[in-house]
Amino acid sequence: MNIYTKLRESGLELPPPPAPQGHYSPVTIYQQTAMVSGQVSRTADGVITGPVSETTPVQQVRLAAEVCVLRALSVLEQRLGSLEDIDRILFVRGFILGAPGFSQYSQVLDHASRLLTTLFGERGEHARSAVGVAGLPGNGMLEIELVVSLTTAG
Repeated sequence: MNIYTKLRESGLELPPPPAPQGHYSPVTIYQQTAMVSGQVSRTADGVITGPVSETTPVQQVRLAAEVCVLRALSVLEQRLGSLEDIDRILFVRGFILGAPGFSQYSQVLDHASRLLTTLFGERGEHARSAVGVAGLPGNGMLEIELVVSLTTAG
């Protein structure tokens, strides 16, 4: 089953690809590896803000992770033409804006990891780092970077 079918079956759709908010490329490709610049938990309605704490509703954390992943896939699709050109998700780095004393960063990033595995199956299994930070653009709750391998050189 292809990625677009899995998106539809999951009730998800890619947002319009966000424009860079600075002097950088949303996606850089070298040989058969694509690196996706950090995507903040920003929707058409605004930023899903942090910090994350023990009392933050799980649904809000899940939505923030979902938004970041879909934004990253959106810029990949814009650059590649099709998400079917993704061979595998190699690495996910998540920056989580945590409240003082919060340390469950890995659990926050689990939502993004599960979504990638749902969409890509075994090809979505990846290495990752979950990093707690003191601030993110727009006071976002989460920012995610992806590294993916491609079926052909970019």
